[in-house]
Amino acid sequence: VNKTDSAVRATHLASGISVKVQSERSQHANKRLARLLIAWRLEQQRQNECAALKSERRLFHHQIERGNPLRIFKGMAFTPQ
Repeated sequence: VNKTDSAVRATHLASGISVKVQSERSQHANKRLARLLIAWRLEQQRQNECAALKSERRLFHHQIERGNPLRIFKGMAFTPQ
């Protein structure tokens, strides 16, 4: 914590993600870090959503019921059975 007011709170309005940075001495450096943190958290959130969607698709794939075949062909001449 610094004696000067160099802390920055940044909020991403669309997602509601908020970060507070006060690690650097200058406010500009804290703003830069806050933007990077928000971008990193948005990317993490996007990756988590993609992973959840991928696992949901994988589970759904095993629940698919295959239909009955309309025709069965046998032999070298491929004659219907």
